[in-house]
Amino acid sequence: MRSKTSPRSHFQTLLCACTTASLLALPNVALAQSGPTGGYGNGGYGNGGHGWGNGPGTPTPPAPKTPAVCEGQVFSQPFAEYGDNRTYTQVAGSEFNSASEGWTLSGGAKLTSVTRPNGSTGSVLYLPSGAKAVSPQTCVTLGYPRARAWVGGSYGSADVNVFVSYAGTASAIAPHEVGVIRSRHGSWTLGEFGVQPALGGLEEAPREVSFVFEGGRRGATELYQVWVDPRMR
Repeated sequence: MRSKTSPRSHFQTLLCACTTASLLALPNVALAQSGPTGGYGNGGYGNGGHGWGNGPGTPTPPAPKTPAVCEGQVFSQPFAEYGDNRTYTQVAGSEFNSASEGWTLSGGAKLTSVTRPNGSTGSVLYLPSGAKAVSPQTCVTLGYPRARAWVGGSYGSADVNVFVSYAGTASAIAPHEVGVIRSRHGSWTLGEFGVQPALGGLEEAPREVSFVFEGGRRGATELYQVWVDPRMR
């Protein structure tokens, strides 16, 4: 008695026979390929193909932006003895050694001789109430977050209002207030205020700023040395 062959077994036998015949008809079939364009070796997902490797198919990362630089500035650590180890560059003329040294003075602002913060005797800027002093333009970038200055209280406790004026912006016409420094009677105070460089634009580029100091309502005070922090560590 002959055994019966199921239709499914008969179909699998025919499929196997056809596949074998097709492969034998191809003389140079490579069942596994290696080399520059296949598999997981140096092609495909490896280092030389068109997939996830380091070959032509890998996107090139964007070049990092180069930080803007203000040319020609000199840096130091003028407040290290007071516990501030940040690096600063000094605003031109803020030693007030002679005349206005590029500063624009109005409302009674003038140079006067007193004892400076370091104990020496020399000129500082005298700012009575309502008087203004505008610094020469100073180069800053988006990396310059803050500035510091000495204010003196020889005439009693008083305030100095600080503004910034960026060339080519609305603040050049109406300076933007960035802080108030309060002096103590009979001593020098090391004050700090913001530079707010983004007021000069958000692009990574140098921009020119002038600092405006105005004598507060509480009376006269003195100003000596203005330093800008370029965030160097």
